[in-house]
Amino acid sequence: MSDSSGNGSGGGGKGLRLDAKQACTVLYRGMPALDARGMEMVLQQLVGPATVEWARVEGNMSVPVVGGVARFGEHEIAMIALNAPVRDEVLQQTVGVSPMPDEQRALLMSHRAAIRLLYLGSSDDPPEQLTALYQVATALITQGGIGILNERAALAQPVERLAEYLPVRPGDTLPIPLWVGVVTFNATEVEPHERYLMRTYGMEQFGRPEIGIYTQDRSIADTVYHTLMNICLYIVETGPRLDIGPGHRADFNGRTYLFTEPDQSGHQFGSPTGFVLLVEV
Repeated sequence: MSDSSGNGSGGGGKGLRLDAKQACTVLYRGMPALDARGMEMVLQQLVGPATVEWARVEGNMSVPVVGGVARFGEHEIAMIALNAPVRDEVLQQTVGVSPMPDEQRALLMSHRAAIRLLYLGSSDDPPEQLTALYQVATALITQGGIGILNERAALAQPVERLAEYLPVRPGDTLPIPLWVGVVTFNATEVEPHERYLMRTYGMEQFGRPEIGIYTQDRSIADTVYHTLMNICLYIVETGPRLDIGPGHRADFNGRTYLFTEPDQSGHQFGSPTGFVLLVEV
């Protein structure tokens, strides 16, 4: 999928398009100094030899958009500094639906600047792309960042949450919760009994279907969330050799799940790469 800097920008990013394999956005209270050398030093501690460049800014950040690039190994990350908040519809689809304390949500909603990151490197492996992207995001977070958005995952995370997963280091377990979000839908309008659908967003980044689980007890949402995250990790780590589609089965933590088709239609069951429901059997 291609992405563009306009997806997460305010008005200043309009018309500036770059094809990207992955993307995320770092939020700030206000635009920080675009310190290429300082960021380069942090990035080199994470990945080894790396370079960071920003377009020359004369005097101040009154310019609405400034571009930059970070390079290391086969990876190239474009950086679009936006001296404006992210569009409200993007915030509603990320900050608005992500679990976090009210004060953290209010802080992210009140941000005044953002730096959009776009993966333009040569790696074709989605986990490698996302790892490289979030290594650059880690360096940017150290310059006053307050959180990260991943629109394709319908996910926003404040720095307190990010500390659990960043920095991403090669060889560690893939930090799927950085890249895959879970949203809860109330399906009572079509059901005689109260029933909730918990589904993922973000598996599409790996070319895999989104998955969902029904529950009638919202108090076990944390348990369902962890089940979904573990299954997503298993699917990504197993790769294309794992068949995912109606009728297929998979074993997770001593339990067997059947992949089934949704029994309803609607936006909550949509995905460019398909959607499957998990039923324990």
